[in-house]
Formats: sequence, structure tokens, C-alpha cells
Amino acid sequence: MINEPEDVVRILQITDFHFCARPGDRLLGVDTEETFLDTLASALADGRALDFALLTGDLAQDPEPATYRRLKERLSVLPCPVYCLPGNHDDPALMASTLVNDRIHCDALILLDRWQILCLDSTLPGVPVGRLAPAQLDLMERLLDEQPGHHALIALHHHPVPSGSAWMDTMQLDNSTEFFARLQGYSQVRGIVFGHVHQAMDMEYRGLRILGTPSTCFQFKPGQAEFTLDPVPSGFRWIELHPDGQIHSHIGRATNLPAGLNIASDGY
Repeated sequence: MINEPEDVVRILQITDFHFCARPGDRLLGVDTEETFLDTLASALADGRALDFALLTGDLAQDPEPATYRRLKERLSVLPCPVYCLPGNHDDPALMASTLVNDRIHCDALILLDRWQILCLDSTLPGVPVGRLAPAQLDLMERLLDEQPGHHALIALHHHPVPSGSAWMDTMQLDNSTEFFARLQGYSQVRGIVFGHVHQAMDMEYRGLRILGTPSTCFQFKPGQAEFTLDPVPSGFRWIELHPDGQIHSHIGRATNLPAGLNIASDGY
């Protein structure tokens, strides 16, 4: 049993589901809906207290209404509110119009007693690279200005720092220099969390905790020059936000490797 103060905020981050349009469709040999369900079952197995789930993009591989409707049904097993932001494989407008209900949200701000989580859209239509548009950067600054006494966690899809894999880093946030410049002076920002990289990252950069999270489907092998799959189980991240501004976090994983994984694939 984990004993934590009552005012600790507990978040389950899950990311990069790559749901296909039809049940049973496979990507790189993997039934991504099946791996999503397996990963979610592993995350919920210990009955850990959970305030909300944070979904950080690429929820769909095929961004069609049927894909998001099926995902909405699958998300009903979560015993908490769900907050979503889009990835480069998603259709942000369609995702918001199809997924949202009284439990599932696509809001830019999650405001808590001592923390705020900013959910930013780093997608560009039709391309895998990320960028925070001027409107998103202005929104970020406005929300931080409005709550100077709240610790802040920023969530987006694309990684704002290099992952160490040359092929993946051609698809990172391409205006990260401006992003970090805009964050200067906002000492309440404690960390940045993202998906996209299909692997675990945990580092400090400019005094911020930088957290990348494994996918619920297949994983990318770290430190590679070219696309390479990593034969490890799918994963998720637990995040605990403490009232003093500390972030405690660790990765959890499903029990088994994704069935059918085509490790020899040269792209997705």
C-alpha cells in the first residue's frame, strides 16, 4: 500500500495508441487496440488511487469517426476523468468533436488546487514534425500569468529536446528554442511531459523535469540512427504532483511483448 498525502495529485499518462479504423487491424504486426487494453489493464491492476488520466496524442493511426468512437468506448473502463491532446496522426477537430463527453475532455487547462496542467497542441496538418503555433505559445503564457501561484506541468505530443535517435529527432518540436525562451521567467513551471517518442525519457533540462513516455503499442529502440523497433512491452507513466512542486514519476509496463510484433519493419 502506498501512503501519500491527500493533496498529492496522481496522474496516469498513456500515449500513442495508434488505434486503427477497424477492429483487428494491425500496425507493424500489432493489434494496437489489443495492446492498449492489455496496457490499461496492467496500469489499473494494483488499484492505485487515480485523479485523472492524461492522453498525449497519436490516439488514432486512422483518424476517422469510427476510430474515435471505438476509443471512447474503451476509455469507459477508466475510473476517473480523462484529458486528451492530439498527436501528428490525429485530426484535432475530429478528435475533440467525437471523443468529448462528460468524462473525456480536450481542454487546454486542467486547474487544480496547487497545480495547473497546460495541454498544448503541437501538431501541424499532414506532417510528423511538431510546432507550437504563436497562438499556442500566447495561450501558454496567458495561462501561466493568470495562475502565478500554481505549480505548472506542460503537456504536449512532440518532444521538445532531442531523444538521441537521429531519425526520430527529425520529427521533434521544431520551435523548441522559442518555446523554452517563452518559459523563461516562469519559475512555477516544474516539468514537461510528452509522447511521440515511444520510449521512456527522464532528464532535467534548464531546471525542468523532462518526461517522455512509452507507447501502449510498439516501442522505438533508443539511440538509433534509423527507425528501429525495441522488443520490450508496452508502457505507461505514473505521475505524482506534490504540493511543494515536486514531481515523482515512474514507468510501468504490460506483462508481455505485443503479440505479432514485426521487429524487422523499416517504418510505420
